[in-house]
Amino acid sequence: MIKRTCVAVAAWAVFAAGTAGGADVRSLTKELFAVPSTTGNEDMLAAKVRGLLPRGAAVEEGRLGTIAVRFRGAPGPTLLLAALDGYGHMVSGITPDGYLTLDRPVPPPHARFDAYLLGQPVVISTARGPVRGVVSQPALHLLTPERRKTLVEGFSLENAFVDIGVRSEAEARAKGVEVLDAVTFPAVLTELAGDKWAGPGLGLKAVAAALVAVAESLAAAPPSDDTVIAWAAQTKFAARGRGARPAVGAAQAKGQWQPVRTVVVDVAAAGRGEGSPVLGRGPIFIEPKDGPSALRQAFEAAADKAGLPRQSLAAADSPLAMPFAAAPSEVLTVALPVQFLNTPSEVVDLKDVQALRDLLAAFLTKGEGR
Repeated sequence: MIKRTCVAVAAWAVFAAGTAGGADVRSLTKELFAVPSTTGNEDMLAAKVRGLLPRGAAVEEGRLGTIAVRFRGAPGPTLLLAALDGYGHMVSGITPDGYLTLDRPVPPPHARFDAYLLGQPVVISTARGPVRGVVSQPALHLLTPERRKTLVEGFSLENAFVDIGVRSEAEARAKGVEVLDAVTFPAVLTELAGDKWAGPGLGLKAVAAALVAVAESLAAAPPSDDTVIAWAAQTKFAARGRGARPAVGAAQAKGQWQPVRTVVVDVAAAGRGEGSPVLGRGPIFIEPKDGPSALRQAFEAAADKAGLPRQSLAAADSPLAMPFAAAPSEVLTVALPVQFLNTPSEVVDLKDVQALRDLLAAFLTKGEGR
């Protein structure tokens, strides 16, 4: 079981924040990036999103910690859905001499995910606030070649210990550290050339920021259809069953809002060679296996009318999209391209984030994309 931690929360050619009458996705991304959010510990980010939503917005909540804003219109809701939670680690134990051991709340996104921890600073989100630590690493030049190879190439959570500067389990607990507290990389944002930013989990936070900006736009110009924008919790948990299993948070959102059409707003790996999406060329339309749909054609029309760039990628349905794929409802995944996805150095292009916001707003605005 995952513990919920209640912590105080603290244009296309020339990119300019807030173009097309929208909110400042640059500042929104920075604000959300600073808030840790792993599966089972989404409370802080949900609270932050709530605080950024337009004043007087009709906020709704799901049972698992999902947060949403609803704009009432014609019957048959359109749902925009993004993930609230990202990958990370948690405290699994405290040794007698005060070191923290680690585990994962959900399976990792790839086999080398844990190895990024070696020798790196981390933040433990406790009920009393953040506690900083570092994953211990011996001096490699003092190790035998065999031991060095085992440690670097065979690193696992079994030999990961977090040093928070204390000398006993009692001192660690006195700082507020408890088993199941979330452990994440520090939210260090690196600003690169060409309006690119880098940081751990940045893609997820940029998508969440784009949806907040869309909500601000819709508050000023409400859509004609009943529209729900949701940030779903516990999307890295798979629902029970055999075969391909949908994300728990997405299945809960489907049951709560019963959308006629759903736009899953996700992230997708970029920069992987020929045929792969690239940064700076706009949002990615994930092509369904059964060919173009009316929903995708409507999005393409909205993008063309607004003069926005887009990319395409053929891929299987994601766990986020699965619950919405059954007829008669329609689902489309629109993704933000992210370079070095699921590493501590995810890179996004702010032009893509702004284009994503503009595309979603154009589709939902009355008379466009229909």
